[in-house]
Amino acid sequence: MKVRADQLASQLSNSLAPIYIVSGDEVLLCQEAADKIRQAAQEYQIEERLRFVVDAQFDWQDVINENQSLSLFSSRRLFDIQIDKMAEKHSKALAQLGQSLSEDNIILLTLPKLDARTQKAKWFSQLESQGVFVQIWPIDANRLPAWVQQRAQSLDLSLTRDAASIICERGEGNLLALSQELEKLVLMHGPDSKIDAEKALESVVDSSRYSIYDLSDRLLMGKTKEALHCLHQLLGEGVETNIILWLINRETQTLVNLLTAMQNASLRQACQAQKIWDKRIPFYEKALSRHNQVTLPYMQNYLALMDKSIKGIDGPDIEIGLRNLVMMFCGYKPTMTELDLPASF
Repeated sequence: MKVRADQLASQLSNSLAPIYIVSGDEVLLCQEAADKIRQAAQEYQIEERLRFVVDAQFDWQDVINENQSLSLFSSRRLFDIQIDKMAEKHSKALAQLGQSLSEDNIILLTLPKLDARTQKAKWFSQLESQGVFVQIWPIDANRLPAWVQQRAQSLDLSLTRDAASIICERGEGNLLALSQELEKLVLMHGPDSKIDAEKALESVVDSSRYSIYDLSDRLLMGKTKEALHCLHQLLGEGVETNIILWLINRETQTLVNLLTAMQNASLRQACQAQKIWDKRIPFYEKALSRHNQVTLPYMQNYLALMDKSIKGIDGPDIEIGLRNLVMMFCGYKPTMTELDLPASF
């Protein structure tokens, strides 16, 4: 049986299923759904909890043996199993586990996001038919401020719409960070407080932390505002400018290689030749929709100038130049004045 996250409490109040499957990419929401199930297990007098964190070397026989044995301390037990990455050996073990479910043991299975194909697999259908599947969906950006306001209310905190928007912008959609910011606001201002935009600006720190690979994703997808914000954060955290330049140069060269290869092959074949993972092909497809044999060499020339700047030779201001590269990669076409180019360019 499949239920939404907001339906889980109602289901748990009626009965406890032999198995619960919580799946999704939103860490906070998955964690809270699992917490509800653990709490319900305690209310049903299940006091013994066995926790298993599954990795590539995990021995499933330990779980199988425990499930088939009797507990010395309690009549019912909760098997709390967390799998961060699915593999064939895990699905085979879960299929075996599904053949021996009973009312004596409750299985809580926390999985990463499952695609449609996995959800149609025999082992998964077998488990879902015997228990409850809680599929956690990400919160759409347009709904995020309302989610923040609703969560604030659960903490006895009142947020204006503007304040919620500011918190969402600073948190970059990171639900864990957003939740922590709300808890901090309660500590700073106390419960039953009203938080407006001014208070939010004063108290909310920027919780987004990036790696250069986060910048890569935003560049390829053409998200100019997010890419510039990411660049600003990386520079503020002390990431060396030559590393950022290396990343932009690498992605630019990859696009050049793909364009060349696509003269005699499909995009997928070209990406495979460049050893690009299948799940990242849409990123490069999006970038190629903005670039061609004219824009890419232009960027390469600018990259060469930036390399000279970083090495102490005449060229554009380094921070301005990196911002220009980000805008060019994302598809924005700055003027010659905005580019801060030397006269000889």
